Amino acid sequence: MSAGDDSTEKRSLLASQQAYLDARQDPSARTKRRCSWRPSLFSIGQLCVIAWLGYAHLARSIAASPASGLETCAWGHLEPHLPLLSVPPIGRSEFLSRQDALARQLDAAGVDAFVAEPSASSAYYANISADFHLSERPFLMAIGKDGHFTALVPKFEAGRIARLDMVCDDSQKTTIAWVEEESPYEALARGTGYKKVMIDEHTRFMIAAGLQKAGVETVPMTESIQSLRSVKTDAEIALLKGINAFTLALVQSLQKCIRVGVTQEAVLAASEALYARAGVIRGFWALVLFGAQAAYPHGGETGRTLRDGEFVLIDIGSQLHGYSSDVTRTILPPGATVADYLLEIWYTVRASQSAGLARMHTNETCSDIDAASRDVVTHAGYGPYYTHRLGHGLGLEVHEPPYLNGANDERLKLGEVASNEPGIYVTTEQAALVGREVGFGVRLEDPILVTEAGGVPLTGRRAQSPWDP
Repeated sequence: MSAGDDSTEKRSLLASQQAYLDARQDPSARTKRRCSWRPSLFSIGQLCVIAWLGYAHLARSIAASPASGLETCAWGHLEPHLPLLSVPPIGRSEFLSRQDALARQLDAAGVDAFVAEPSASSAYYANISADFHLSERPFLMAIGKDGHFTALVPKFEAGRIARLDMVCDDSQKTTIAWVEEESPYEALARGTGYKKVMIDEHTRFMIAAGLQKAGVETVPMTESIQSLRSVKTDAEIALLKGINAFTLALVQSLQKCIRVGVTQEAVLAASEALYARAGVIRGFWALVLFGAQAAYPHGGETGRTLRDGEFVLIDIGSQLHGYSSDVTRTILPPGATVADYLLEIWYTVRASQSAGLARMHTNETCSDIDAASRDVVTHAGYGPYYTHRLGHGLGLEVHEPPYLNGANDERLKLGEVASNEPGIYVTTEQAALVGREVGFGVRLEDPILVTEAGGVPLTGRRAQSPWDP
């Protein structure tokens, strides 16, 4: 995520797409060199080696062709959806307003400052990426109750850190460069005068312990400060809509092209290639599970080929300017079928998702929303096989507050985003308990925005059937 305008964002996407396409070109198409083959120059052994190398290259091409063919087919359906990604990144003014809001909350909480390492929180408040490598030498961001911004940096790293695109009011910024011969925590306490600070939830224990040893009291994040990040702004909602709607379009494009006989690896490779062509490969991840594999919600097995009568479960996401997508569909290829009981389970899961969605209003308790979804599955006789919570928050992290589970009595707030992802999972070992011989798994997932009118899927639409995801 970085500050910038819309034209910069479009140029970045186009550059990423062109770089991908250039990388796929055959190097021989970009060279003017000619070569000729003269048999008299080679021994029989050399010719055998050349023949073997040619065979190996052909074998690799054949192995790659299913993924390439799937990618080519799906791209034809996906390419018209590229405008969904034309959303600008978070601008400088929003970062500064976030810091102001945090300062007001810190003052109300009676603490001097908020302290964070590079994390989702530092990315949210100051555009300091969570990807910055953490080591035993602390690099800390501190935002005071007066809005003053302090960066604690190892002195020998000061030049590199100064080149980061961190956002703050330069008139209210202090950099404390600590040397190896001193305690960084004492340097921070001495340079700021902080007596009591609030520690970001991602911060390592050693940081809190070091501050305490330096005489600085540390307290955990409060729910009110946590909610500053969980309640999304219009700019954040636009990014989440863009990447999640695009992710659904990608799954729909794959569904149109997947056929019985495809491998897991081909679907995974095609998925990655499609995100790369679109310029949003950063943050890519995916689960692709066939048939009984999906009885384990996060999979585990690989190397499977899709057979007749099996569902395909795809759980997938990527990022747009740091904001995440997380979409799951359980699908069937065009014209494929499954047993009637599996279709009934699919529609039971969809009904469960509907029941949860109906309760995703402001002030609804997270545990009650989870219970409403779970009741549908329980009444269908599969209660013990709905093995995880209904959902989790989504934003700069794929999993963040709020969490929709039976133990959480927090109430949803206007502008929060949480996934709604019920599932039914029966392993082959459990199948006899429900009168079946083979295991199965079904999950449907959409990120939901909490609005005054109720929950709104950020994918743009929910799955209608296994053939219409």
